[in-house]
Amino acid sequence: AISQYTITTQATNGTITGGGTYNYGTQVNLTAVADEHYHFVRWSDGNTNSTRQVIVTEDKTYSAIFELDKFLVLFKDDDGTELKSDEVEYGAMPVAPADPTKESTAQYDYTFAGWTPTIAIVTQAATYTATYTSSLREYLVTFLNEDNSIISSKNYKYGETPVAPADPVKQNTAEYAYTFNGWDNAIAQVHGPQTYKATFTATKNSYTITWQNEDGSLIDQTTVEYGVVPTHAGPTK
Repeated sequence: AISQYTITTQATNGTITGGGTYNYGTQVNLTAVADEHYHFVRWSDGNTNSTRQVIVTEDKTYSAIFELDKFLVLFKDDDGTELKSDEVEYGAMPVAPADPTKESTAQYDYTFAGWTPTIAIVTQAATYTATYTSSLREYLVTFLNEDNSIISSKNYKYGETPVAPADPVKQNTAEYAYTFNGWDNAIAQVHGPQTYKATFTATKNSYTITWQNEDGSLIDQTTVEYGVVPTHAGPTK
């Protein structure tokens, strides 16, 4: 009589067709079929073909190894730069990289706001992109007096137009009277730190010179600029 032997199959997360009792020398096809969301990896003896042929010579057990499907998950910055790439199993939650940063511009500071779309359990390949909120930058605008003393100093947002303080006053001297003449630069929208300095127009002072007789009577009266020596013909008595 021909001897018979049993081919036993074992599988988790999949099935195997072809197991059973066969006559010695029978050629048997074994096929490993993965459950949904799983894929065949190999047989326990190292064979990597999901369908294989075996010759029955003894009782023998064949085990198939299945693993969860994996999908490529990418994390990118908002400029398209790849931050992280990972193969993640079906049903697992991707792990995001450390929060990225975005370099400030002259106009804006940026704060990381999260990923789009919202990170979700893996069911297929996915790409997540960093998003940022922007806020207008602020810059210090300073108004200086002619002697470099600070009249006012205030932060303004990018694009705002600074408001000048009240016109400063420069103390007159015996020689000059001073009139505010505006700021050294035209006041412009804020695009960075700005400093404005007061300028003044100087007008030489003039003085009234009076000549009198010894009895107090008026001889002459004239106006002379500071620093000019007044002259007048001497009186006669």
